[in-house]
Amino acid sequence: MNMNSLSAGLTGGFLILTVIFTLNTVSAAAATVEQTTMTHLDAIRSILPGQESKVVNGYNKQMDQAWKYFKAHKKAVLPILRQELTEELDKREPSNLFLLDIGYYLRLQDSAEDKALATRALFKLDLTSDIVAENHQLLFMLAHAVAPDRDPGMLQLLDEAFLKKSVTIYIPQHALKLSETMVCVFLYGVYGEEAETHLRSLLTDPALTNKVIEILIWIGSSDSQQDIKSVMLAQRNDETFSRATAYMMTAGGPAGRATMLEINSSDLDAESQHYYQRIRPDIELVSYSSLKAQLSGFPGAKSLSDAILKKRLAAMYEHYGKDSNTNPEAVLNSTIPASELIQTLSRIRARMFYRLSDEALGDVEITNAIINTLHFKQKNSKPGQPGR
Repeated sequence: MNMNSLSAGLTGGFLILTVIFTLNTVSAAAATVEQTTMTHLDAIRSILPGQESKVVNGYNKQMDQAWKYFKAHKKAVLPILRQELTEELDKREPSNLFLLDIGYYLRLQDSAEDKALATRALFKLDLTSDIVAENHQLLFMLAHAVAPDRDPGMLQLLDEAFLKKSVTIYIPQHALKLSETMVCVFLYGVYGEEAETHLRSLLTDPALTNKVIEILIWIGSSDSQQDIKSVMLAQRNDETFSRATAYMMTAGGPAGRATMLEINSSDLDAESQHYYQRIRPDIELVSYSSLKAQLSGFPGAKSLSDAILKKRLAAMYEHYGKDSNTNPEAVLNSTIPASELIQTLSRIRARMFYRLSDEALGDVEITNAIINTLHFKQKNSKPGQPGR
């Protein structure tokens, strides 16, 4: 026998065995990933509501471990999660926690396919189920992630899951506790300007009036002034009156101030009368000049060219409202029409609600103050309007 042929045959056989071994190893590894992933998913499906704290803590550890595994083996795990969530969505009675947890995990991925699947999971949820109620933090995070898509059914979902309920949230990354109103502020706020019109339609529901006004103080515009005025005068109670006053003076613009000055205190309940008499002198002092003075003292140039300011505002939009260089007075001193600035700042404000932090809320407050002041500037610039 030719020794070279023998050597070649042995080498070829070795290579074949190596390839077979490698393929078997890869196949075994893939099987292991699939089996481990399914074990985690089955554990999530088996979680029950109404358990004592010790059991709940165990559940939380299971879910944390599952996410760690998913992240560590993302490339292999994602196709499995997509398939399993798709199958869960087709079930007549799916696991609500599975929809929540895996839906949120997929929502955080980059692909449009994953995000769309997560949206389907959100809208498939039974919002009345105990397991969803117990996992309201997860529901909030998924809803907050989906809301900016402005799905037509999103506002109704927010109404049922949050507005009509008392849900508080804790954001551990920022040590931020959100009251039931602030939970809604972030959710309706990140949805965008259309949320205001929807919320206005709910003002006449006595069970929701005060909460809706509280939300509109943060995300509303002067467009809601007339509706809030009507409900304030119709309900005649101090809780609604105090909230409506806060809205009028922070978001209502000149029309809000005028509404407050036109009030006949004899039409109010006793508590509201006392409150109104105490604050009316302060309302009378409100003007463009006084509001502008409240925005003084910030760092940065007080005057910028329109081109530079527009560039800064565009950057603020792209960075979700973050900015440490632009002085509010530069916005107020700009020759850009006030109406254009109000529209631009309103869009930027919606982007701020992507950021679940105290810092974001501080930026929203400043932005709202600038918008309200611009309304007074706009009124002053109209012919026949006295300057103040």
